[in-house]
Amino acid sequence: MIKIEFLYYNKTKCKRCASTDKSIKLTLGELKKAIKITKSEVILKEKKLPKSKIHLSPTILINGKDIEKILNIKSKLKSNTCLSCCQLIGHTVTCRTFNYKGVKYNFIPRKMIINAIKTTFKT
Repeated sequence: MIKIEFLYYNKTKCKRCASTDKSIKLTLGELKKAIKITKSEVILKEKKLPKSKIHLSPTILINGKDIEKILNIKSKLKSNTCLSCCQLIGHTVTCRTFNYKGVKYNFIPRKMIINAIKTTFKT
């Protein structure tokens, strides 16, 4: 069984959260056949974060482990100013960024999610 948790601040008005939500949905759609073949179960849980935890948005946990930790044990939480959330909150806030294969993203890309799930299956 694979448990995917999507932690976000606002997936309707924040571009980072909306893009990550789209990545998750596309990934799960692509993996449906593999999931049926292996008879595995995937559970997706979504949780809206409070303002006090906005710096953790967006986050994906796979079986309780942060996606970056699955793919790169040495990674440290990175962030930058999130214009969408700044408008929502009314002052400057930072949200997570992600480095994947040498490219910096303001959301979690589909290929990163797929790689993390494959890595989780291997261990």
